[in-house]
Amino acid sequence: MTAIWKQTYSGRAFPMTGFTALDIDLYRDVAEGLARVCRFGGHVPGNPYSVAQHCVIGADAALEETRDANIAAYFLLSDANKFVLGDLVTPVVDWLDRIALEMHGPEAINLVPTILATAKERLNAAIWRAAGLPPPNNRQWRLVADFDVRLLATEQRQLLMPAPKSWGEAVDQAKPLRLRGRLTAWPVAKAAEEYRARLDKLCPNARRV
Repeated sequence: MTAIWKQTYSGRAFPMTGFTALDIDLYRDVAEGLARVCRFGGHVPGNPYSVAQHCVIGADAALEETRDANIAAYFLLSDANKFVLGDLVTPVVDWLDRIALEMHGPEAINLVPTILATAKERLNAAIWRAAGLPPPNNRQWRLVADFDVRLLATEQRQLLMPAPKSWGEAVDQAKPLRLRGRLTAWPVAKAAEEYRARLDKLCPNARRV
């Protein structure tokens, strides 16, 4: 069977199967890759808003609100898997899942989200190890998820055009994050540099290639 691999920012051949923490380059492939991956599938008016900036802003907000550097670190890394996966937005995942259901019947219910969740879990395990962190416990991961929904709601209200329909109760009723100033999209270079700065601050044991 032919090996599956993806070329990264640094020119590395990242193995899509059998990867380990040694294959994770946080300071180049992750930081630079996420700085070039657009949130919301690129549908932000004005300059592109990157996954790297989302991670930095969320990490800063989590640290300020909880005073817990571990929660902030896990938020910083929560979307790091997108340096491989890209940002596959929820409506697209739901659509693909509906196609799977149409093609294969009831046994395919939630097949696409399950496959994507498994891919993320495998990448996250290697990323946390590369960052010098143990896997988050349930409480930590719930807090990260809560901050993520709140930041999503804040981004939706500040960056996107007015919503034509409800994004769902969780987003519509989410408590906005307290941010220092209104959100504006950063250039790629700034997003990558700020991401690296948070790695230094929050993940002091992170592996450098």
